[in-house]
Amino acid sequence: MANWKNVNNWHWVNKNCLNWTQDYFKTQLEGLEAERNGNRVKITSVDEVTGDVDLNQRKGKIITIYDVELKISWEGTMADGTTGSGKIHIPEVAHDTDADDYVYAITVNDDSNQKQPLRETIKKGLTPLITKKFEGFAGDLIKAHGADVYIDQEKTGATVRGVERVAKERTSINTSSGSKTETTTTPTTTGSKNGPKVNTTTLNDSIEFQTSAHEIYETLLDAQRVSAWTRGPAKISKEVGSTFELFNGNVRGEILELVPDKKIVQSWRLSSWPEGHFSNVTMTLEQKSDCLQLHVKQTGVPVGEEELTERNWTGYYWRSIKQTFGFGAVF
Repeated sequence: MANWKNVNNWHWVNKNCLNWTQDYFKTQLEGLEAERNGNRVKITSVDEVTGDVDLNQRKGKIITIYDVELKISWEGTMADGTTGSGKIHIPEVAHDTDADDYVYAITVNDDSNQKQPLRETIKKGLTPLITKKFEGFAGDLIKAHGADVYIDQEKTGATVRGVERVAKERTSINTSSGSKTETTTTPTTTGSKNGPKVNTTTLNDSIEFQTSAHEIYETLLDAQRVSAWTRGPAKISKEVGSTFELFNGNVRGEILELVPDKKIVQSWRLSSWPEGHFSNVTMTLEQKSDCLQLHVKQTGVPVGEEELTERNWTGYYWRSIKQTFGFGAVF
């Protein structure tokens, strides 16, 4: 049941749906069968479903974030009556996985060339049916559990904003230059014990969000929220000294200093930068009466990379956060 104190669906709400997912895939996949050239195969059991499945809601937007691994048993009969059995391992079924990207590792017990038609029937007949089931999972997840994280505002008398599925976007980040943007820069030369000496510059920016300092602090550091606005798996935590990786490893660094709801300091680099070179990013959260002002100072940006870096902050961080959580006008 949704939290009825969550007026206008304003606050972040999430629900762990892994147990439901395990039952769901058993229901959807067990008994699924395919036939090709007289060879027939069938899924006999879903043996394991492990990973993370969360349904999230923020300001009327329902967001599915999941990444699970499946292990399946199958059996089959060839046209000549020969029988066989084995396993299918799907290492990743995720919210950002495209239909063509699913990996099916097929094993055949007592494998031999004679049983190759069974393998081909699974590959060309059964896996497309499994993929179709995967494609319907997110919608079924929302239908089954959306009411637990989203309040129907017609029942509360509030203005109805509607439920919005957040569309999948690229989980990679720009690593090549393009159009020009304005920045505040100060040229310097930096180096480290392990990294090369690099001519660098400093970027300064200020971003306004229609929310509180606490919400922005959590949005930048909570792994589930970061997965939502980056549209992909995110490795990050609220622990000083921990490392983070975003956008398929194209952005990474280390958390250097944290002052809850006030300050975040981290080392930060793009994968395209000189090997071993990190910039230093200081985010200061200034709470005002009508908004949150986020001040960002980034030192150590390689000269020639400043325009690209600022575009990535603007597009992949600030614009995406506003689109995902409704924290103000999208620019």
